[in-house]
Amino acid sequence: MKMTNTDFSPMKHYQPVGNPSYNQEHILLYTFQYEDANAQIITSMTGNVNGGHAMMTEFDTGFTVPVDHELTKKHVEFLDGEDIEQPYREVGNIIFHYPDGETISLEIEECSSYLTGIQIVDYQP
Repeated sequence: MKMTNTDFSPMKHYQPVGNPSYNQEHILLYTFQYEDANAQIITSMTGNVNGGHAMMTEFDTGFTVPVDHELTKKHVEFLDGEDIEQPYREVGNIIFHYPDGETISLEIEECSSYLTGIQIVDYQP
């Protein structure tokens, strides 16, 4: 599934429990807030997971996001030299944007403390 959509309206249908599959894919939107600065990142999770299982809340090494997504380009700094040619790369820092245009960059390991929302924005059985 190509993740270029930034319209995160509610899904029309979600019922993964009735269709367990190791090939299913969840697209997840993570929203963060630090002071009055905000960040959003999107990623996918595949496998035999559903609902709450798909919503990881601890961030450490190995958290990957799609390189070409608009939110990635705005809110992610990748680990240097890691998988440069891959469609998904490992997050090093998340860039938070203040209303006045200033930014602050925080290491991914710190960001679970500033997580304000997780949303499943798409699902493919």
